[in-house]
Amino acid sequence: MFLTMSYGVYMFFACLMLLSIPYVYFLIPETKGVPLERMDELFEIKPVHKAHSILTERMKLEDHEDLAVRNEKLAADERTEMA
Repeated sequence: MFLTMSYGVYMFFACLMLLSIPYVYFLIPETKGVPLERMDELFEIKPVHKAHSILTERMKLEDHEDLAVRNEKLAADERTEMA
């Protein structure tokens, strides 16, 4: 089949690649920097093309909250040691 198409094979696959660009952009979220434990949450966020930025913002907020809690515990421990 491909032998009879000559340059048509190239056009066929080139069209497939061009059609895949909007599919990938709109339907598959970016997974860079997202831990494996958070992948389910990433794929639940809609719209998909904004999911990565939304999840990374949530992770930053959680990190800041965890850091604040740790600092409070350290301060409380220091106060009890001084007393």
